[in-house]
Formats: sequence, structure tokens, C-alpha cells
Amino acid sequence: MREQTPNPRSRFVDDDRLDRIRRVISERDVDGLLALSPANSYYLSGAYAGMYSRPVAALVTDTQSIFVGPYLELQKAQRTAWVDRLLVYEDADDPFEVIATAISETAIETVGTDYRIARPHWPDSVAKNTDCSFLDETEQFQQLRAVKTDWELDMIRRASDLASAGMEAYLESVRAEKPELRVVNEIQDAYYETYLDLYPEYDIGTANELGQYGFSSVLTGEHALEPHSISAARQIEDGESVVGIALPSIQGYICEEERTVLTGDVTEKIEAAMETLVTVREDAIDQIGPGESVADIDSMTADVLRDAGYGSNLIHRTGHGEGITIHEGPALNAREAGDLQPGMVISIEPGLYFEDEGAALRHSDTFVITKNGTERLTRSQADVIRRA
Repeated sequence: MREQTPNPRSRFVDDDRLDRIRRVISERDVDGLLALSPANSYYLSGAYAGMYSRPVAALVTDTQSIFVGPYLELQKAQRTAWVDRLLVYEDADDPFEVIATAISETAIETVGTDYRIARPHWPDSVAKNTDCSFLDETEQFQQLRAVKTDWELDMIRRASDLASAGMEAYLESVRAEKPELRVVNEIQDAYYETYLDLYPEYDIGTANELGQYGFSSVLTGEHALEPHSISAARQIEDGESVVGIALPSIQGYICEEERTVLTGDVTEKIEAAMETLVTVREDAIDQIGPGESVADIDSMTADVLRDAGYGSNLIHRTGHGEGITIHEGPALNAREAGDLQPGMVISIEPGLYFEDEGAALRHSDTFVITKNGTERLTRSQADVIRRA
């Protein structure tokens, strides 16, 4: 194990983050927070790894902040981590002993960790090497990340520029007789060109589950009934709906934009459903703002679609939070409690899915909840979009 001193560029440093984390620690029955999942270790340290086959951890106490990771991540951590101490281990070391030693050196007695989303054996492997008591604070991590700092919002706004460029490329290139992956290439190229033009001093990439450099997907016809699938050689056919997804990232933060395009002669049933969905989605957008119940937004949106005859075509919530990962709090779900707060970043994306027609319909936009309303980050054409 070696200790190094991080020297992050100022643009990578979130000046508000540690104060926010430490306020939460002071309010909880813990002396510190230990993150072992990719998103949370990045949140506590400012450094994300290229891969997570080896343990990566971040620890914050009321006086110290520490990043622990494999030697392979040393250069990135030195460049981006805004912690006090940087500990790196080699493959000959026991990483859990290194993490445990770091905890013991802080002399804290109780630590909260992200048990429920860390790899199952990692928290216990650390705990058995230290006398410190471990508590599950997974939910507290989620609540911390749900309300963004100004620095986080700045990164998401930058990512929205890439999303807009990718979606513009998608809308220009999508057409019948073109394979899904050909359109994906257009989206990705737009990401990279926009990144090189506007934000080359930042990293394009993230510690999320959808890929290191920003994800995009184009799914057509029945393939779009697999909303989280990967584009393939499947060719877009006349009369199909096509769902294009842009999820680029800047310095670890994502912005989502999705559009459905109706190609050629779609059925009257699908045309009518898309028209209804566009109207209902705009009504949902009008409902969002500070103090609004996430459950009520989802319930009202779903009720209107059910009343329109589409109850059997609903398979997911109205929207979700975004940030380091594409799906995080708050969930706009009728089963969830809580209200929208300033600083939250959410998508609005009710969808309709028709197995009998082999069609999926979904637009998605990203919004920041502000003190007085909302800020819309994605602005591509969002009515009924048709292509010959």
C-alpha cells in the first residue's frame, strides 16, 4: 500500500460537497460514511475508477476524507480526487485490510456504509478487519445524492449539451431501412464532436452502469419493448416506432434525452396513442415543481392514461432522478413518499408499450427543480415526430 497526495484541478473540485456530507454525519448516529459502491465512492471522493473488479472505497469523517483504490487508478485519482488522503494498493495487498486500516487510523467508532448496493461481501470483508461498528446507511447516501450541489448541476448542464447534439443527430439520421447501430454511430459521433468543441478540459465518462463514455441506444419495433436493451443490427422498418436514447456524461454526471419517431405508415392505433402520450406528458411536466408529491405526479399521469384506455400498456413510472447514475432518487412512482426539492434533477418519461403491435412510445426530458419552478435542460422537438 502506498499513500499519495492528490492534486486535483480546480475545475474538478466541488467546494460544497464535503460540508454537505459532514452535516449529514453530524445528524446521524455515525462518526463517518464509507462508500464501497462505484457511484457512492465517487460521490464521497471525486474520483471514479475505470473498472470496479477491484475494491474502491471512499471514507469521510468530521475531520478527514480518504480515497482507497488500486494502484491502476492512481493517476486519475491524483488528478480528480478532492480528498485529504489517497491510498493505493497493489494486487499483492489485501484491499480490505488497507481500507480497514484507513478506518482505524481515523479513530472513529461507528461508520455508515452502503451495504445494500455494495458488492455483497465487500462491507463484511472490511468490517472483520476493524473494531469499528458498521451501520447500513444506504438510504442516506441516496438522499444525499438526490439534491445536487451547484457544481453537480453545472456538470449535468454540460452533459445536456452533448445530449442535445446526440438527439439532433438521431432525429436527422433515423429512417426506414437503416440499422439501429448506424443511427447510434451518428449519436456517438455528435457526443464526441460536441465534447471536443466545448468541454475537452473535463472527462467524458462516468461511474455508472451504462458505459464509461456515455451511452446511446436506438431500438425499433418490437426491440423497443426491451427498454434497457442494446442496439443491434436490426433494421428500422416502415411503419415502426423507433425510440432513440441519449445518455452522455461529463465528469461523472449524466443527462437523459429520449425521443420516439414514427416511421412511414404506422397504424392508426399507434398514431393516436402517441398523440395522447405527448399531451399527457406535457401535462405531467406542468405539474412538476418544488413541494410537489412524487407519488401524486405519477398517479395523476397514470390515471389519465388509464382513463384514455391505455391501462394495459403502462409498465413503468413517470420518471426518475438522474446524476451519477441514470436511475437514482427521487423516483416519480405512486408507491414512493416524498416531495420534489430544489436541486433535484429528474426525467419525465411516461411510456406506452404495445406487445400486439410490436411498438414502444416514449419521450424523455431532463429537468432541474428550482426554488420557483423548473429548468428544462433538454429541448428537442417533443411533439408527434414522423419520418417518411
